[in-house]
Amino acid sequence: MRTILIVEDEYFIADDCASLVRQAGYRVAGPFCSIDDARPHLADACGALVDVNVNGTISYGLIDDLLKMGTPIALYTGYDKSNLPERFAHIPVVTKPRGCAEALEVLCEQIGSAGKGEAGRY
Repeated sequence: MRTILIVEDEYFIADDCASLVRQAGYRVAGPFCSIDDARPHLADACGALVDVNVNGTISYGLIDDLLKMGTPIALYTGYDKSNLPERFAHIPVVTKPRGCAEALEVLCEQIGSAGKGEAGRY
């Protein structure tokens, strides 16, 4: 079973995302409310749902590491895409308060097109 990494510091949002990921047929790594706690699990993930601001820490370094590994990412955040660095322009952004289901759908599409996932369109 493939694993999706969830990095989100708001408990109810993280819990909702984890439940949706499991329903989509994936295992969950996390949810992690700390960048440092999530970092050891990067290599196990076939995709990642990442908040930009996690307990006051900007997750750009973690996002860069996931990109270097070729891991599909969907940013699920309160930040507008226009406020993100140019190097992340190609990463899909689902802006809160839109639901995590939308972010997961975008991520599953990426995983499917990368040929890494077993779950289809959510």
